[in-house]
Amino acid sequence: MKVVLKIKSVPELLALVALGMFLIVSILDVTFYAQYLPRIVSKLVIALSLFILSIKELFKKNYDYRAVIGLCITSLIYLIVGKINGFSSNVAIGILFIYALRDIPFKSVAKTSIIISIFLLSFVIIGAKLGVIPNYLEISGARVRSYLGFRYALFPSILLMNIVAISLYLKKDKIYYWQWFFLALCTYWVYDQTDSRLTFYSSCILLVCNLLIKWIPNLFTNLGNIFNIFKLTFIVNAIASFWLVQIYLNSTNSFVNNFLFKLNYMLGGRIYLANKSLQLYGYGLFGKSVEWNGNALTIEGVRNDQTYLYVDNLYIQISQKYGLLILALMISLLTLTLFKVIKSRQWVLAFILILMSFHSMIDDLNLYLHYNIFWILLGSLIYPDYQFSDESDEELRGNSFEKII
Repeated sequence: MKVVLKIKSVPELLALVALGMFLIVSILDVTFYAQYLPRIVSKLVIALSLFILSIKELFKKNYDYRAVIGLCITSLIYLIVGKINGFSSNVAIGILFIYALRDIPFKSVAKTSIIISIFLLSFVIIGAKLGVIPNYLEISGARVRSYLGFRYALFPSILLMNIVAISLYLKKDKIYYWQWFFLALCTYWVYDQTDSRLTFYSSCILLVCNLLIKWIPNLFTNLGNIFNIFKLTFIVNAIASFWLVQIYLNSTNSFVNNFLFKLNYMLGGRIYLANKSLQLYGYGLFGKSVEWNGNALTIEGVRNDQTYLYVDNLYIQISQKYGLLILALMISLLTLTLFKVIKSRQWVLAFILILMSFHSMIDDLNLYLHYNIFWILLGSLIYPDYQFSDESDEELRGNSFEKII
């Protein structure tokens, strides 16, 4: 796949270099290559990326009220998340990148993300298949899952889903059939190796939509009014998540209980686990210490032998770990972003955000920037001239750096 990355200014170059450094470290950290990357090196790279972002910000001559308000909200979220998760954690640093990249064309951000993601996904899988790093196998009855060099089976599949989503955004109806078939083949192969069913289904939805757009380029434009129905999708899905979990096997209606029992089975026990977590830990305004035990391995390949209890629903996880305040802010910002995207008639981005709202009900990995670069779109709320797509080549006036991969 050929990706042309055109950088039009020094601040943009600095921002994308910083983003690239952060994404590389973040992705490598969830692979077995992390055992060869000392923690101090990772922290230094992240610190350097933040320093580069600081230099980029020095090019700003003035800040309007949106930028100031955005900085205050960003600082508040960063402090709350940092206090709970660590100020140098991936989630906390990702919040800073959302603010710092507010004036960078999203297409440039997306291209940077897909280049790094494709390279590292290939690098890790090849390393695992060649025996350079472990290729952990999880065997549970008849189910066999290969981790493909990552520390959990879901990591390569969600990374590939991000690649498929970015490809849909970048290519739209311009995608070649061989590119589509290659993405589809990779998606199925990763699913066959990892047995990550729900992520596979979401990736398939993206692939089918890309094919439909190629056949009918004006499909989303003609369906524009339908997108308005989903403007409140993040709010609705958050409320639905809590309702489903709270009512699980507690309804007076046997039909509802039977339906939720079957739905829970289809979702791999996610509703039951979220229900159990809410009973054990509840939720508060500013979050609390929650001891979840997942299946992800340590960098040495050691598995947690404690009783499995993990919340995959992002809305419920945020409410428990970071608090209702952060959940309310997150949902509000995502909803406003979706409003702006729809108003700007960015139909493909709107579709991806809507799918993200539903996928977040079954997968918390959407929270991380290296798995979901579309968090950067929140910067459009701060910067009035936000570019959802690049300007035309004629507008570059020759003042650009160009990299072809």
